[in-house]
Amino acid sequence: MLNFDQNKRFWERRNVRVPMICWEISGDNKPVGRGIEVINKDLSANGISFESRSIYPIDTVILTEIHLPGSKKPIRTKLKVARIETVMGKEAYLIGAAFHEISPEDRNFIASSLEKLNLYSILDQALKLGASDLHLTVGRSPIVRKDGRIQTLKMDTLEEGQIKAMIYPLLSNTQIANFEKNKELDFAFSPSLSSRFRTNMHLQKGFLEATLRSIPPTTKSFKDLALPVEAMERFCKEKSGLILVAGPTGSGKTTTMASMIDFINKTQERVVITIEDPVEYVHVSQKGVIKQRELGSDTLSYAEALKRSLHQDPDVVVVGELLDSECVLSSIRAAETGHLVISTVHAPDTTQAIERLVNLFPPEHAASICQQIASCLIGILFQRLLPGRMGGRVLATELLIVSTAVRNMIREGKFIQMPLSIQTGREYGMYTLESRLKELYEMGLLDFEIMQEFVKKGSSSRI
Repeated sequence: MLNFDQNKRFWERRNVRVPMICWEISGDNKPVGRGIEVINKDLSANGISFESRSIYPIDTVILTEIHLPGSKKPIRTKLKVARIETVMGKEAYLIGAAFHEISPEDRNFIASSLEKLNLYSILDQALKLGASDLHLTVGRSPIVRKDGRIQTLKMDTLEEGQIKAMIYPLLSNTQIANFEKNKELDFAFSPSLSSRFRTNMHLQKGFLEATLRSIPPTTKSFKDLALPVEAMERFCKEKSGLILVAGPTGSGKTTTMASMIDFINKTQERVVITIEDPVEYVHVSQKGVIKQRELGSDTLSYAEALKRSLHQDPDVVVVGELLDSECVLSSIRAAETGHLVISTVHAPDTTQAIERLVNLFPPEHAASICQQIASCLIGILFQRLLPGRMGGRVLATELLIVSTAVRNMIREGKFIQMPLSIQTGREYGMYTLESRLKELYEMGLLDFEIMQEFVKKGSSSRI
């Protein structure tokens, strides 16, 4: 346990949220009535601030119980009110209070607990390692994923209540209510000017846990991402139609889509509306106008936001992901009515990306959906990240350009013939994943075993 100098008047204040109950005290120094649960805003070994519907005059002494994660019993002590502020937009007050008559043991325990509740220290370690993902799970030390492999940080085991104490302060009251109702929540936040994380909160065996994905601080160019530059620029200059970025989870689809938004923003005078869950890359309008809408806070669904976006004078509509038939239909209608629509879909290759969209509809609607997709689809970029020969990961891609022949195949539902059209479509700029893998191997970027493994996977996925 940390041994702080009790004459020291400064202790680090941390923005954490822990259960806390307050009582008023009678003249004979006893608690009055039932305790009131309050929402604390920050905590230090010197004092605390909390939100309350009741107002406490300056110098009022109140009794409190603070339930810190890992403690078998709450810290029961007194607070002396030092500051009162009104909370904008609420019938509530922000009360700042110093600990009054607290024991040295309890003060030290608070200080040592706050060291364990330092989310930013955990994030800093993950960033220094170059990790893509951070997992916070009860009963384990924080776990990161780097270059596709997981490793455990040399930190204390996370206990029940710690994750909630660290994550809840990042959320609005509306987000907290949504999570407690739906048991799931996605959001993004920026702990500093140079870092941003997409966060998924969920329950596992009744415990709150979180997965945080690091979002690069800047948007990279097509060349920096090893994307087919000419084809990507051509896609971004299209006036209308549907462009898809396909791939498995964690293959960089969002990063590719962000690079497309960035290219349009820097080079074209167009209005771009994005619909995301959550907003990951933050774009600042340059030559174009960028409007970023987030599910939950700005709109209730992809499909509804897509419908409404057509009344917002867009040139380009970017949809985070095509998840259901209603969203697909809305995207097709936007593309058919003179807008460029860019979105992502989970699929193991370009051909199956189209099949996934068609399979979202009942079989009796398949023929009409194929007709609509054929009429508006411009192209599909499939991508996945593979272990690099020199460490890190390498992007491998496949490109489908919708030629007349491909359009006819989509219209007739002859998806099995499309891989051959990609192989023979070099004149249109098309290429297969297998050919790109061989190029990456010849460039010394992939080991032979990795190249062979994914050539076989790519071939089997088309059978």
